[in-house]
Amino acid sequence: MKTHRKQTLPEILNRGSLMTYQDNERERCFGYLFEFPGHGIFEPTFGKLDVSPEEAKTHNQLLSQAEIDGLDRNCAVGLGGLFYTKKAQNRIIVVTWLGQEVSQEVQVRDRMLTFTRKDMSFRGRLRQDEDCFGFKRVH
Repeated sequence: MKTHRKQTLPEILNRGSLMTYQDNERERCFGYLFEFPGHGIFEPTFGKLDVSPEEAKTHNQLLSQAEIDGLDRNCAVGLGGLFYTKKAQNRIIVVTWLGQEVSQEVQVRDRMLTFTRKDMSFRGRLRQDEDCFGFKRVH
């Protein structure tokens, strides 16, 4: 039986902004933060964090924008990430976890999704019953 080891909670840096933590020699960003009313704010890697709902909301908004900015400025061919699909006006669009639009230029063929943004093309595979998909830049 595999047991899950809880990560040691790191010190939260940059409160009130995009919150980060020190990981050895590198500063890393926390993932999206989830609020469970009456229980607190949780992060996928570290579990419960001592942050306010307002701090979590600000962090999530900045993280969503940073994902898009990173795609636009730093995503070389062969690199990629994780985005989501949603239906809007009878079309599939690509969005961040918060629903911020990444691309309306989307084609789906046999579960293969291709989207374009700023003259770059990205491709990923859709899985049944999942709205998230991993992708890589192909052009």
